[in-house]
Amino acid sequence: MEKEVIKKAIKGDPDALAKLVTKYQDWIYRWAFKIVKNTEDAADVAQEVSLKIITSLSTLQEESKIEHWIYRITYHISLNWLRLTKKTTPLNDTEIDNLSDSNNSLLLERKEDIPRLNKVLEELPASYRLIIILYYFDEHSYQEIADILKIPIGTVKTQLYRAKEILKEKLSKPIII
Repeated sequence: MEKEVIKKAIKGDPDALAKLVTKYQDWIYRWAFKIVKNTEDAADVAQEVSLKIITSLSTLQEESKIEHWIYRITYHISLNWLRLTKKTTPLNDTEIDNLSDSNNSLLLERKEDIPRLNKVLEELPASYRLIIILYYFDEHSYQEIADILKIPIGTVKTQLYRAKEILKEKLSKPIII
């Protein structure tokens, strides 16, 4: 059924386009929010992503990969939004708990470290921060991240390693007041 809707949407059927955008609207918003960390900005990004889907749907090559295609669009528009607005927002306690409770703990041992971790995460390049989010919060595999971002799996591993090294280094330094 979805493949038929996608095919119709690619041909420009307005009802099919509306169904497609409506189906992914909440998902796009949640994903954008994970990156931009602001409800108003996430809503703006989601609207921009919806427009991009409508105007670029003809470039979709495989209907079965629509989620990855939408992920990439949302990712790029969110990063551009951050660059243009120069905004970064710290993670909340729930996100920190998810990060520290994961099987791949990132050196977070005490609740007092949350502000430090937020500061360090804000300082990470956006691409590193996104890979941390995809890997630790969304629990995607290396291959899934590579597919979503359309980068080689080796690049995913390298960027995740570098991001973790930056986190380890910066979190191990004493607090300067």
